[in-house]
Amino acid sequence: MNNNVIYKVLVAITLLAFTHSVGFASTSSHKTRSAQLITGAEQYVASQINTSADAHLNISTADIDQRVNLPICPTPIVYSVNADSLQQSNIAVKALCQQTNWYMYLMVNVKQMQPVVVISNAVSPGTILNQSNIKLVDMNRALLRRTTFSTLDDVLGARIKRRVRPGQPITPNNLCFVCKGDTIVINASNPMMQVKATGVAMQDGNIGDTISVTNSRSKKQINARVASTSEVVVNI
Repeated sequence: MNNNVIYKVLVAITLLAFTHSVGFASTSSHKTRSAQLITGAEQYVASQINTSADAHLNISTADIDQRVNLPICPTPIVYSVNADSLQQSNIAVKALCQQTNWYMYLMVNVKQMQPVVVISNAVSPGTILNQSNIKLVDMNRALLRRTTFSTLDDVLGARIKRRVRPGQPITPNNLCFVCKGDTIVINASNPMMQVKATGVAMQDGNIGDTISVTNSRSKKQINARVASTSEVVVNI
């Protein structure tokens, strides 16, 4: 059952429940009470959903049919939802006036938005990411199928490995900070000493990845952690 059908069913249930109520609200009072119910439902839903520090909620509610009687409630409206529905994008919220046992359902749409780094113009494999070809946009978390980046600094200096369309989110498998064949600095250190050498990356890697590198002088192959676009580190 799609969202439009669900909403129509809820409206039908509400109309059946209140068609025989005494006296329909005037247009002005309907607008006022409708706005109050919608605001209350949205605030209630927002209070029930946990979001990460870098995300925010985009909440909207379908208008209440003007044929629905919205009587005055002497006590504060009590809102409730099925806990499982909080994981969905469309949430049926029950608004109840406990003193009169009046109630209705409102359909609240929720999108969890988060910042995502996307390509701002078409790039070819090997392109270095900079301020001119990337940007930060808010995207619906439900539409993201892979890991993404939330700040521009997360990807600046990295190279794209395959063609990416404008507006497409950048994912870890789309780029490499150190790419196979790159000449890099191998920084080997411990609390007592530090040794640097030139090497060649034998694998692609992103910041924090452990990759295989070859020491250009000794030809010895070792595993090292990617620290930047030009350096890998080894603990000795």
